[in-house]
Amino acid sequence: MTEIVHNTAKVGDLTLHYAETGAKNETLVLMLHGFPEFWYCWKDQLPVIGESYHAVAPDMRGYNLSDKPEGVKAYTIGKLIGDVIGLADHFGQEQFYLVAHDWGAAIAWAVAIGYPDRVKGLVILNGPHPYIFSELLAKNETQIAHSQYIAKFQEIGVEEEMLKNDAAWLWNWTFRRLRKSGQMSMADEAAYREAWCRPGALTAMLNYYRASPLQPATEETKGQGFGLDPEKFRVRVPTLVIWGEADHALIAENLVGLDALVEDLTIIRLPGVSHWVTHEAPETASTEITLFLNALDRRNRPEKH
Repeated sequence: MTEIVHNTAKVGDLTLHYAETGAKNETLVLMLHGFPEFWYCWKDQLPVIGESYHAVAPDMRGYNLSDKPEGVKAYTIGKLIGDVIGLADHFGQEQFYLVAHDWGAAIAWAVAIGYPDRVKGLVILNGPHPYIFSELLAKNETQIAHSQYIAKFQEIGVEEEMLKNDAAWLWNWTFRRLRKSGQMSMADEAAYREAWCRPGALTAMLNYYRASPLQPATEETKGQGFGLDPEKFRVRVPTLVIWGEADHALIAENLVGLDALVEDLTIIRLPGVSHWVTHEAPETASTEITLFLNALDRRNRPEKH
C-alpha cells in the first residue's frame, strides 16, 4: 500500500489542497468527491490506486482546506470544470483519468463531455448523467420527491440549521446510519465534522447547489423540462459506472438510456449499497476502479511487433 501525502496546488486564483499517492507513477488519476465530503471520501481507494497510478484527490473549491471564494457565481459549472483542467495542467498531464462521486461526478461528466481529448477514461460512482437527471427532475414524480433537499439547500441561511450542535443535522442526514453499522469509525465522524465546521465551508459547499440551474420541478413547472439538447451531452470517452442500487437520493432510472448517451459504457450494479459507495463497499470500489483503469491502459498501449 502506498502512503497518502498532502500538498497544495495553485490553480488560477485558487489554492487547492489535495491528497495523493503514487506521485512517482506516470499516469494521473484525478478523484473528485461529492457533497458533503472532501478528499477523505477516497481514503480507502487512494493507497490501492496509487500502487500503479498517480492518484490525486483534491478538496474541491470551497471544501475543507481548499480556498473558499465568496459568492454563488464562484461555483458555476464552468469554474468547476476549470479547476479540474487546471489541476491536470498543474501536474503537467495532457491526458488523465477521472474517478468521481456525486457532485464530483457531475463535474466529471461535464469535463468528459467538454474535453474528451483530455480524459482517457471516466469512472462514475452514483452520479447521474446531467441530461438524464434533468429529465427526471422535471418529469419523474419519484426523483422529484427524492430531490427536495436540493431546493432546501438553495435556501439562504439553511447552513445555520445544518451546523448547529457540531453539524448534528448534516451528520444525521448523511452518515449516522453508517456509523451505527460500523462502516464508519469515530475518527471518520470527527474528520467530517471538522471539515464541515471550518469557517465558510458549508456556505461554499451549498453554493454548488445554488449556482446550478437544476432543481426539482414544482407543481407549476412539472413536465416543462430544462430544454437541454441530448446531442450536446454525449460522452465519447470509455466510461465505467458503479451504482449502489439502494441509493435513496438517486433513483435507478438514472441508468435508463445511459447507453444511448455514452458510446463506450460499462455498468456495475451493487445491490444493497446506498449512495455512499466508497464507505459501504470500499474494497469493491477499489477493485473495480483499478481493473477498469488497467484494462484501458492495456487497450491504449501500442502493440509490440
